[in-house]
Amino acid sequence: MINKKKLLVFGIGILILVASVFLVSCKKSEEKTEEAKMIARQETPEKEILYYTCGMHPSVRVSPEDYEKGNTNCPICNMGLVPVYKEKDEMAEMEAHEAMEVEIKLSPQAQALASVKTEEIQFLPLFKEISTVGQLDYDERKVAYVAAWIPGRIDKLFVDFTGVKVRKGNPLVWIYSPDLVTTQEEYILALETSEKVKESGNEETIRRAESLVEASGRRLLLWGINEKQIKELEQRKKANTHMTIYAPIGGTVIHKNALEGKYVKEGENLYKIADLSTLWMLADIYEYEMGWIKEGQGVEITSSAYPGEKFEGKIAFIDPYLSQMTRSVKVRVDVPNPQLKLKPGMYVNALIKSSIHEGIRGPGKVIYTCSMHPEVVASKPGDCPICGMFLVKKELASKDLVLAVPKNAVLDTGARKLVYVEKEKGSYVAKEIEVGSEAVALVNGQKRRFYVLKAGLSEGLRVVSQANFLIDSQSQLTGQAGAVYGGALKAKEKEKAPPSKHIH
Repeated sequence: MINKKKLLVFGIGILILVASVFLVSCKKSEEKTEEAKMIARQETPEKEILYYTCGMHPSVRVSPEDYEKGNTNCPICNMGLVPVYKEKDEMAEMEAHEAMEVEIKLSPQAQALASVKTEEIQFLPLFKEISTVGQLDYDERKVAYVAAWIPGRIDKLFVDFTGVKVRKGNPLVWIYSPDLVTTQEEYILALETSEKVKESGNEETIRRAESLVEASGRRLLLWGINEKQIKELEQRKKANTHMTIYAPIGGTVIHKNALEGKYVKEGENLYKIADLSTLWMLADIYEYEMGWIKEGQGVEITSSAYPGEKFEGKIAFIDPYLSQMTRSVKVRVDVPNPQLKLKPGMYVNALIKSSIHEGIRGPGKVIYTCSMHPEVVASKPGDCPICGMFLVKKELASKDLVLAVPKNAVLDTGARKLVYVEKEKGSYVAKEIEVGSEAVALVNGQKRRFYVLKAGLSEGLRVVSQANFLIDSQSQLTGQAGAVYGGALKAKEKEKAPPSKHIH
């Protein structure tokens, strides 16, 4: 009985002890919560809190009102929530800017493993390239129609199929025309009358007879009879029943409407002749490339029909309006075609090169410097003030050159352009730069792409042109890339090492 009483008393004591500990802990938790709230208010009295979040679970967001009601811990891991302020974006931007100044060092093994390559910033002859596809067509200025100047019947064809090459003045058709016979007889009669009235001595009659001869001859000229044929008519004094029509220009017959025995009307087209020694190339230039083209600009043309062969042309005309469907403007290029290799209707590739007019230009002058003390610079020859050596002549980059940075060295983050500058061997620092248009330059006989550099770098600096993505990604993750590459190198070395022996 006594033992039962002792057990009961002991149990009641334990319950009282547990209850007191629970009450004390709850009180301390409330005090800590209030203390955390007071600290948060004291630390950032001027900042507005957007929400509270968990450092381990960023998806958790608690409004300031719910936080004041007691929801101060993460519902997933029970960690204390931290405030997020409106100025967080600005602070993140400042932290990112500070992170760009972090120096990243790589060991020689890490550099070899990452295949790091650097290039020097220098002045280069940059040019813009615009590639497009064009279609060849006839030069409208060198196309002529051969029409029947008089009505009649075609009795003979000298050119009887299309594709024949003719020279200017070559005979094309032999045509019979009653009207032509009548006009010739009128001219012969006018000549005979003029000769007769000259004997009369009447000036008025002579003048009228000469005017009649002149009018009849002019009518023959208008019907296509040349002066040589008129002279022959004057000597022969007999009308020709047929008339020969000659080619007005030299070229290729591209259309024929004349047939032997066919009756034609006055003005009816018989042939179409085109001079193919010069062609037009019609091409479309997109709206964003319009600023790089102008009349008189050279165009390089290539065709799949002649691999490796290039044809040259010049922009002769730019349409004054933009196509609403394709958002492009049509340009016309004059293409010399002396060997007649190019044919109308062919599709060709066109490359337009335009010089760069932006960015940092070369100084274009001559200076004198000391080979032992390069910091000594003078505009005239003389002696070095430090060592007394004769100053060496040095020509700076010409004004036609532009300061350029390799395209593959630039990291585009969307908001800014970054490059990694080599401070010394194995040491790199991220730097923000301002670039212009993408351009092309020939380096050691190879065509490479660059950006026009506007600000951020100077001539002579070396930038990472290969493995810069690896350096940037690892610096974003760890802040220092050396440990990561070193770890990878060690892992590779471990693979090469012989397996360890275990004794069981």
